Amino acid sequence: ASQTVCEPAHSAGIVYSGVRLFHGMRGCMPFLGRHVRFFVSVFACWCASAVDAAQGALRETLRIGLSSNARGKRSALLSAAVAAPEASAAAAPSGAAEAAVPPAPGPATEASAGELITPLPNDTISTEYWSKVDAAIYFAGRVTKPPSSFNDPVPTPTPEPWKKVFQASESVIVVDTPLSQANLNNWELATPMPPNAVKAPAEQTHRSMSVVPYDMQIGARIMYGLSEKNTETPPPSQAIVDETFVAQCPMLMFSNQLAVRAPRCGNPYGEWADPSTDRVVLRWKPTEQGGLYFGVDSSVSGQGSVTFADFTESFSINRYIFDLYNCLKVKRYIVEEAIVKVDQMAAKAYTTSLDHDLSGTKEAIFYEYTIKHPNGSAVAKTTLFRMDQDMVNFTWFSDSESPIGKLIAVATRTGHWKRDQWRQCTENPRGWDLTFTDAANFNTAASVQDLRVAAAAVLNMMAYRDEAVGKDGFQHVGEGALYWSFLSVIFTLLIISVCFILATVVCSKKGLDKKMKRFCFRLEQVLLPKRATKIRQPVLHPTY
Repeated sequence: ASQTVCEPAHSAGIVYSGVRLFHGMRGCMPFLGRHVRFFVSVFACWCASAVDAAQGALRETLRIGLSSNARGKRSALLSAAVAAPEASAAAAPSGAAEAAVPPAPGPATEASAGELITPLPNDTISTEYWSKVDAAIYFAGRVTKPPSSFNDPVPTPTPEPWKKVFQASESVIVVDTPLSQANLNNWELATPMPPNAVKAPAEQTHRSMSVVPYDMQIGARIMYGLSEKNTETPPPSQAIVDETFVAQCPMLMFSNQLAVRAPRCGNPYGEWADPSTDRVVLRWKPTEQGGLYFGVDSSVSGQGSVTFADFTESFSINRYIFDLYNCLKVKRYIVEEAIVKVDQMAAKAYTTSLDHDLSGTKEAIFYEYTIKHPNGSAVAKTTLFRMDQDMVNFTWFSDSESPIGKLIAVATRTGHWKRDQWRQCTENPRGWDLTFTDAANFNTAASVQDLRVAAAAVLNMMAYRDEAVGKDGFQHVGEGALYWSFLSVIFTLLIISVCFILATVVCSKKGLDKKMKRFCFRLEQVLLPKRATKIRQPVLHPTY
């Protein structure tokens, strides 16, 4: 039946049948004239076009059905082809079953063994189908609301009540416009314009006219000036404010891993690199005051020439405090270092919660770094780690009963080295590898405000200060600069005090104090008015 329907010459047969019908009617009824023959021909042509349309629709339906079911039909045929020899062998006698020879492995047998089935030439999706899919996606996109973004126009604020009063107006059509009055005496308007001439824009005749009386306008504007105003634009969120602020500084791009390395092989800069690609993310170098400078590369000014952040030590009597500034010299974090001394502990023991050998105990030094906001509230901290330990964890600061918060990053030592040995020019660079967890997700990513960057800076400062650690566990890097800054302030105050005392003694011995007093009185008489501009009348008492 499908072959008969899909025959291309079937429409020609319908036309031929219509012509034969016409001739039969002509022979049976000779009284039919020209008009009847015309209508019969039109009917035959309409039948032929209808049959062609039905053929096209049925052909498309059969093609799509065959395309979608071809694989299932072929799988069923292959299964039947494989099961047929088994069924015939089971139905035959025992002797015949023994004499039966299995067929040669054909395509069906190979497919049943697990190989892929080769698609047939008609297992394709037509171009018309993809056109329908594209059209459906297009119309779905037309009715789908687009997601919000920063490029969306700012919503207009709601007008105040008094502003609605004096802005009340209606649209009117203005006839006597300045342009229409000028056109009355313009003879050039009667001259036809060339076909390619640019026409002047039409004048706007629709105007907005106020419907509020003059006295009401004055009152509404006075009350509007005295009343509270609405916000011009919706207040931005804290995330938008932070992003706008940190956008003025460079931004770092790195994945969930970061390698901190020391200056080596004659390079004055250390580096933060991506361990997977060895791409340099940031460069650092120590400062004279015992801090660190962080910079990014520039194609114009060179390596590490663009300031990213600064790590400086603040003067304190009994604590080690460091301030982390961004490129705008704005303090973003405060880092406090704590040193804990344990009198008796095993050589390689990192905690007393686990059993360790107590035969060779000695003094142990532990460190802990706490990262705080500029207001003093703690954000994150490191675990209490021992000097020369190969692993350090960064966790969120926890005020709850649990002493350890969620893990932010894990720092591991790369290579076998201590103190300043990571500066040696070895084949494999030495340093610290920092791996961040899923808990280190922040809104202000890749800036100094990002806690991942702060953790890497703290790790860098820890490794740098570990180079000059003494036997007592204290780092003496930058102490000279701090003491000199403190003494310089004291010397400056002493010099100013001595100069003031000497000037006072000299003035008293030479009588300059009396001369200066006389000069000041004369200056007062010259500059200040000699009498009051307004004399205050005495109070007139009715009786005394």
